[in-house]
Amino acid sequence: MRSSKLLQLTVGVLTVALLAGLVMAAGPYKLAFRMKKGQRLTYKMKTSTEQSMEMMGREMTSSVNGATVMHLDVEEVAKEGDITFVYAIDSLQTQVKNPAMGMDSTFKNPEGLIGKRTRFTMNAAGKKLSSVVVDSVKLSGMMAQVSGGRQNTFNLIELSEKELKTGESWTTNKTDTLAQAGGKMAMTAMTTLTVGSEIDTLGYKCVRLMTKGKITIKGEGAQMGAKLFFEGEGPTTGAVYFAPKEGLLVAMTSDAELEMTIAVTGPQNMTIPQTTSTKTSLVLVK
Repeated sequence: MRSSKLLQLTVGVLTVALLAGLVMAAGPYKLAFRMKKGQRLTYKMKTSTEQSMEMMGREMTSSVNGATVMHLDVEEVAKEGDITFVYAIDSLQTQVKNPAMGMDSTFKNPEGLIGKRTRFTMNAAGKKLSSVVVDSVKLSGMMAQVSGGRQNTFNLIELSEKELKTGESWTTNKTDTLAQAGGKMAMTAMTTLTVGSEIDTLGYKCVRLMTKGKITIKGEGAQMGAKLFFEGEGPTTGAVYFAPKEGLLVAMTSDAELEMTIAVTGPQNMTIPQTTSTKTSLVLVK
């Protein structure tokens, strides 16, 4: 009797362990975007940035919080999987606070940005093939500074073109050039994505991809007769929720910490240390 019970218990434990192993070993996955011609996808993005810098012995802090609703309309899907869509921003609200400068301003739906379209083509893995501005973006003043002078483009994640199992990873490397302080700044993001567990997210069965990487910034500009040189780097972490069956990016979160120095040369020479913390979330809402 004892031997029978022991055998049943052993079989039960092995069965649970086997089932757990099957869950952990879900996949393999061939992740790819599978949008359909005529489909419209709407996303909402929220960003929160806290910045601190020390200038001439004085610490200055500022914050920028934004919420953006954007859509993309799929125009063509080629036989080989290349996808062409038109992207535009439907609404945008940005709040800028800088106590040292007495600033507490909210910008809503700037005329030079809302509805401005960009045509974007990528392969099924999300790799950018081409980007053409349909409606040019014209911003001035504070909005131009907050936006960094970026063109109206929508960057999706870049997937691996290989079939992957749980626990396997791939690395992406992207460089964007931003207009900043009368010059240009190159921002390079190296990110490693690791396949995690399956999880139900917003009505989709998603694969969670854990992200970890590093941002590097380098550039120069000019203001009020002085030359500015930017250099910095910092870590990033986050998670991506991708629906393999539908081939859709469902949600994404990201945290970034950047330590940067701004070297100023001209009438007065100085080095300004700056720390920036940014949290970003992106959610498919339609």
